[in-house]
Amino acid sequence: MPSQLPDPRQYPALLASNRLIHHAVSALDAKTDADAGSWREGLRLALGDVLKRDDMLTLSVALAMAPSAAAYRELWQALRAAVEQADGRHVVLFAMPLVLVAAADGEVSLPAEIGDAAGLNALLRQHAVFSPGAEVWLGGALLHPDTLSEISAGQIYRATHEAAGMMDALPANLAGRAVTVHKDGVFLRYLLGVAIQEEGRPSALKLGGAVGAWGLPLMKFLGEQLKTSGLNLFPIARPPQMLMQAMVEGGKARHEVALQAFASSQIRRLRDKSLTPVAVLAAHSGGELRFTLSAVSGEGADEGFVWTLSPLDSVPAIETMVRELMAECQVEDVRIVTGLMAEEQQGERLFLHAGNTASAAAH
Repeated sequence: MPSQLPDPRQYPALLASNRLIHHAVSALDAKTDADAGSWREGLRLALGDVLKRDDMLTLSVALAMAPSAAAYRELWQALRAAVEQADGRHVVLFAMPLVLVAAADGEVSLPAEIGDAAGLNALLRQHAVFSPGAEVWLGGALLHPDTLSEISAGQIYRATHEAAGMMDALPANLAGRAVTVHKDGVFLRYLLGVAIQEEGRPSALKLGGAVGAWGLPLMKFLGEQLKTSGLNLFPIARPPQMLMQAMVEGGKARHEVALQAFASSQIRRLRDKSLTPVAVLAAHSGGELRFTLSAVSGEGADEGFVWTLSPLDSVPAIETMVRELMAECQVEDVRIVTGLMAEEQQGERLFLHAGNTASAAAH
């Protein structure tokens, strides 16, 4: 089904004088694949020069001034290539996102790190997430997304291209941050890792893809390591990714799990009262998608889920994911609001629901 949601993100006017943006837009507008490839290679080389000079201001301006989601994606993909591609023996910085679904009796704090980091690494090596004989290490500190985002693309570039060994590549003073749970919540943390990639050898570790046979034993291991009195914890590990991509995938995974938890709770609450849930998904000014589940009578309309869009989020993909989730939950009435809605109504955040979407919704 074609996407019906508008993209609520605002983009600046084209800044053609910016060399990086010019290359990105030219790649998108190229008439042939060969021309597009040439512009993309030029963009990667230009970004390499920026990274060598550690000119993070120029990079930040280009990303902030990207005139469209597609242009931002071109810049991001070229930036990853410039940062991550290296010749010969080199360092690989990677991370494993952890989504922590927690429910507590009152207020409870999780540890800031996994005590048995050696056991964690042994488990991943046992299940071939780490290649036999490869130099790979995954740290046990539970890093907050803000902590990980402080590692700049320039730092990752220098670690990849200049570090002599694993320990030289790791950014200093990265401490884990405890998770404080008040009743319940869905939280995101990262485990930071480093590997040595030998020239001409298979990859030192499996990056991306689907969670394999290691998923269940790792979940049990993490559950034991983070076991806390008065807390029910469901840890969900995502596959290791190169560091920049891990930050993107982690945010997406947290949103997906939080949406699933919200939907499950709301649907159960409505059906316990013999009410039929109606799902409403709308795009709002300010770069947000908002989702509600309520009865036609208005029951449940005072609660909603907010997905704040990142630059790399795909609005059509999120809409598809919501439709698929509702199909799994056997919610038949799913309304997608085709217009861009306001952020607020009468000074309060606006959530559309079953009772106020009749004129704007499409099935």
